[in-house]
Amino acid sequence: MSVTPTHRPKLDIPVSPSERALRLAGWLLLIGTFVYVGISWVDLPSRVPMHFNGRGEIDGWGSKWTLWIVPVISAILFIGLNQLSRIPHKFNYPVAITADNAAFQYALSRRLLAWVNLEMVAIFAFVAWVPVHAAEGGGDGIGPWSVLVILAVIIGTLAIYMVRAFKGR
Repeated sequence: MSVTPTHRPKLDIPVSPSERALRLAGWLLLIGTFVYVGISWVDLPSRVPMHFNGRGEIDGWGSKWTLWIVPVISAILFIGLNQLSRIPHKFNYPVAITADNAAFQYALSRRLLAWVNLEMVAIFAFVAWVPVHAAEGGGDGIGPWSVLVILAVIIGTLAIYMVRAFKGR
């Protein structure tokens, strides 16, 4: 028998070693992004590339102060998703949550969030790196392959989650 979302069990599932490692990697990458922008700051011109067209070519410029928006938004999202992972009983699931599968599905969804969180921080780190690299004369912008790689990683992560969620009904 399925348990409704409002009556799902609140289980105390310990954080797995893999989840802990993913969170640590996310924190390190997030801190690294702030450090990278900070270290690069001194040598950057007052205007840096801030927007790229569909071909990855620079088509917009802005103040170097706007570079801080990327790591700040990344930090807000990262912390928010970490907090969200504490309430897996409130998530939506592709399968019915029962008393028998709740622990498995909750743990699986928390791992998914940890992976997505790490991937999100990595994407934001890349988005912070590209304008700095371009402003330093190291490139013309984001290559078109970047979007494809990002989409493949995200879709791949979600596909793996869905397969595991349905197998572990």
